[in-house]
Amino acid sequence: MTIAPEVMVLPTYDDIDGIPSEATPWREAYQFDRELDIPGVPWPLQYDDRGLALVPTGVTKTASTASMTALLASDRLALSETLFLTAAVAGAPPDLPVGSVVITDTIVDWDDKCRVEPDDDAVPLLVNPYTEDDGYYELDPALVDRARRLATEAELTTHEGEAGEGAASPRVLTGTSVCADEFWHGGGVAEQVKWLVDRYDAGPYRVTEPEGAGTATALARFDMLDQYLSIRGVSSHDRPTGEKTPRESVFADGFEAGVESAIENMLTVARPVVEETLS
Repeated sequence: MTIAPEVMVLPTYDDIDGIPSEATPWREAYQFDRELDIPGVPWPLQYDDRGLALVPTGVTKTASTASMTALLASDRLALSETLFLTAAVAGAPPDLPVGSVVITDTIVDWDDKCRVEPDDDAVPLLVNPYTEDDGYYELDPALVDRARRLATEAELTTHEGEAGEGAASPRVLTGTSVCADEFWHGGGVAEQVKWLVDRYDAGPYRVTEPEGAGTATALARFDMLDQYLSIRGVSSHDRPTGEKTPRESVFADGFEAGVESAIENMLTVARPVVEETLS
């Protein structure tokens, strides 16, 4: 049996102890009454009779590349007309409140670079001369504009940690996502990330995450990158926002506290895209 989903929703994870699932809210919102096992994909692909499918890709670029390649190569799936939608959480610079949602228009692979031991005050990085900009992906402008249009009236929930007099409200915006298998945290590294993003004239970056470049690479190899949309809810910041050092800040109490509101707001923005596609 071959199925041809109209939309394939791609959370990055399902079960991580102590962290709300990116996949569960989709199961609560839709009736996925069928499953399909795809060799090479760790989770079953769930789907319904409306044309909606759901399958996590796995966390990290390696996992997302492997899962997407298995899905795209499977003879059990007909995907030439499918909209692929990453619906997940991400980190962000501190100027973007937790709970904000970013519709990705560009993906930059942070790992695709050269790191050089510094001998002066320059940023210790070089553009990788061997990959010919393989780490840079522009997503389909029509899909991005469509998601932005549908998000115009989105009502986002303010994360309680961001609430208070004078606090900025979460918002929806479009921008660059920096993908890295390396989980990094701190203002110094953020400056290096900015340097790489600026080399592609893709700044400022809006979110950081570990799967997008892998998903985009697989789709590009199968000539389906123009069918890809990525919507990310901001769950944490990529550097300290208080007096803590980066080492004290990363994974400290409350570091993951924004995941729930990030997922809720990401769904608020992503579901209208799904519904319009299925209608």
